[in-house]
Amino acid sequence: MQDDVFRSSDPAEYSAAEPLELSWLAPIGLFGLSLYNFVLRILTLGMYHFWGKTEVRKRIWSSVRINGEPLQYMGTGRELFIGFLIVFALIILPVMLLTFGAVFLFGPESTLMRVFQVSLYAGFVFLTGIAIYRAQRYRLNRTRWRGIQAALTGSSLGYGWTYFWTLLAMPLTLGWISPWRATRLQKTLINDMQFGNREFRFSGRSGPLYKSFALFWVLSALLALATFGAIGSAMSDLVFISSGQGAPQLPPDKILEIVALVYGGIFVAGMIYMVFSAWYRAAMTRHFALHTHFDGLTFKSQVKARGLLWITITNYLLLFIGAIIATLVTVAIGIFMFSALAGAGIDPFGINSGDDPALVVQRASGIVTFVFLLSLGLFLPITQARTSGYLIGKLSMDGTVDLAQITAGAAQDIKRGEGLAQAFDIDAL
Repeated sequence: MQDDVFRSSDPAEYSAAEPLELSWLAPIGLFGLSLYNFVLRILTLGMYHFWGKTEVRKRIWSSVRINGEPLQYMGTGRELFIGFLIVFALIILPVMLLTFGAVFLFGPESTLMRVFQVSLYAGFVFLTGIAIYRAQRYRLNRTRWRGIQAALTGSSLGYGWTYFWTLLAMPLTLGWISPWRATRLQKTLINDMQFGNREFRFSGRSGPLYKSFALFWVLSALLALATFGAIGSAMSDLVFISSGQGAPQLPPDKILEIVALVYGGIFVAGMIYMVFSAWYRAAMTRHFALHTHFDGLTFKSQVKARGLLWITITNYLLLFIGAIIATLVTVAIGIFMFSALAGAGIDPFGINSGDDPALVVQRASGIVTFVFLLSLGLFLPITQARTSGYLIGKLSMDGTVDLAQITAGAAQDIKRGEGLAQAFDIDAL
């Protein structure tokens, strides 16, 4: 569908317009990069995360081609790190100190303390919306094509407020505000986007999404009831019969069985949820693309539920398998180190100190669980590239644009826009 509003009436200029073609050239070396980033994050206690994320972005950005020419990502790990430190110093640390002070002044169980906690949670929800917008603005600001910069020129406060009050309305509407909310937020982002001196425009409405959402909502509600019921039944068995010293008396094999049931239930429920949500997410992706315009171009997505489901499930399995492998390797190293310590007369788990076996199992399972959760990000760069490649491969642009008329827009030099997103750990890429 052509949008003639954005086209020049001058025949000379019209003849200079040309179509744009999106393509994807899969990046190489992501497996090695994933291992490298993971090891360095552990060795640097997480500090390398910012530089690793930047390298992943550079490779994914350069894999996106427009008329055969790659996008460029100009951000740096130093910018992400400094932005995180600023947000930590100005927001996270003061909030921690205020929380400790509130506990000391009001008491942990007082009404005033509960009011403080609710206000704190509400503030963080508002900041989350701001963080999403500012992270998007930073990424666009650091994106170039043919030397021209992208930009996001609106207000992060306005976006944060919309994000905040629409999220509060979710439980009041039992989730039925979701399509309207997603469309409203998408419209805000797209209408604030620019490439050089030309603006994007979003013309979509939420009405067409509700048919797909209704089926998704019903199936999700049934799944949630079944999952909570199964997990609740398993957790009800985890009853500690305390001895005089308060030590739990459940047999270790029973504890492991319950843990396996809970984690297994969550895993299966997650897989089923992906199946339910695929059709709705695919419909929303196509709808949003079709109503996004730039100059004389209209985007079009061919994303299908089957393809989206395949890429999502295989990514899910890839992350899960990577976490298992990393956990097994870590456990093997831990056993070796434990044996060495035991040979030196050191007993870190209290096995030979007379501790209850159940306590020993709980300590070990807690460490293994922590390692597993940490390892879920091992193959994240690979899954991010696979998802980006699938979405770009299904995206096209109908119409033409006069590239000669696109010039650099107003200069923006945003270097700290992702601090909130990094601090809240809500940035997907």
